[in-house]
This record gives sequence, structure tokens and C-alpha cells, in this order.
Amino acid sequence: MSSDPERLADVERELTRFLRRARAASTAMATQVHPDLDVASYAVLLTIRELRESLPGGVRAADVAGALRLHKSTMSRNIAVLESLGLIERVPDPDDARARLLAVTPTGGRSLAAAIDARRQRVAETHKPWTAGDVRDLARLLRRLNDDLV
Repeated sequence: MSSDPERLADVERELTRFLRRARAASTAMATQVHPDLDVASYAVLLTIRELRESLPGGVRAADVAGALRLHKSTMSRNIAVLESLGLIERVPDPDDARARLLAVTPTGGRSLAAAIDARRQRVAETHKPWTAGDVRDLARLLRRLNDDLV
């Protein structure tokens, strides 16, 4: 493990730059999905979509709150925003008549897919001059960083 203060300062500085740009990119992605979509609700929408793949029985608000580490009240506000924009809907849980599951609407799915495709094209364009090894290393190191930040 490297504890060289100068190198760690470089890492911290570059992470800060990266996070500022990532926030700006997330804002742009949110408005691409829907002009009135805020960044926080965009993150919830993405998480609902991602969890749907791993939770075939359906996605509950508590699942999303847990994944994003959000308070119940914050989740309720974001779900209300996404519903009002027609991007998600609450559907009955077939296993519990009292419960509701969250589902991305067809409109929400199309808008989100278009925004993700555009983002992937921008990433591909940005990394065009990179070698395949550099892209592989970046993915490996980002995965490691994300795993260690848990």
C-alpha cells in the first residue's frame, strides 16, 4: 500500500476533479431523460432499473433506499417525482396485496435507454485514443475503488 502523502494528495485532487465532472454529467443525463428530472431522482430511477435485473420478484422502495443509503422520507419524495413525470409506476406485489413494487414505465425505459446509449457513446469517444490495456486497467482500478469504498 502506498502512503506517500504527495501521491495521495494527487489521487485526492484528481478524484475531486472527477466527482465534479461526474455531478455535471449526471445533471445533463437527468435532463436528457426528462427536462424536469433532478439528479437525485435520476439516481433512484437508475437504481430501480438496475435492481430489476437482480430482483426478479420486483423492486420495493426499501430495496432502492438500501442500495442508495437513503432515508425513507427521501425515497418517498424521489418516487413521487418519478411517478409525476411518468417515468415509474407502482404496481401491486403479487405476493403481498398490501405492498407495491416499483417499475419503470415504457416511456421511462425508452428515455433512460436513450440517455445511457448517448453516455456510452461519449465514453467510447473519450477513450478512443486509449489502448485496450489502458481501458482494461481503468475499469479494473475503478471496480477496485468502488468495492473498497463500500
